[in-house]
Amino acid sequence: MPDFLLKDIDSEVAERIKRISRERGWPINDVFHHLIKQALGMEPPPPPLPGDIAKLGGTWEDEESRAFKAALDAFKQLPNDRF
Repeated sequence: MPDFLLKDIDSEVAERIKRISRERGWPINDVFHHLIKQALGMEPPPPPLPGDIAKLGGTWEDEESRAFKAALDAFKQLPNDRF
């Protein structure tokens, strides 16, 4: 397997890589492997960390979507002079 040497890494990028390493408990080399594979579309992004707001993203079931739309439609029925 070939080795590559990466030079002149921006200090902000280096700090972010170190933070990912600490947060995930990975060696820095593994962080580089995962980031390169992600950037090349060879690996999906890692799952969010516990407590990460990204885990809240997702989709709604049809019933939830209909209920939300009905709630929004109810607001449209209110007179404009109340706001």
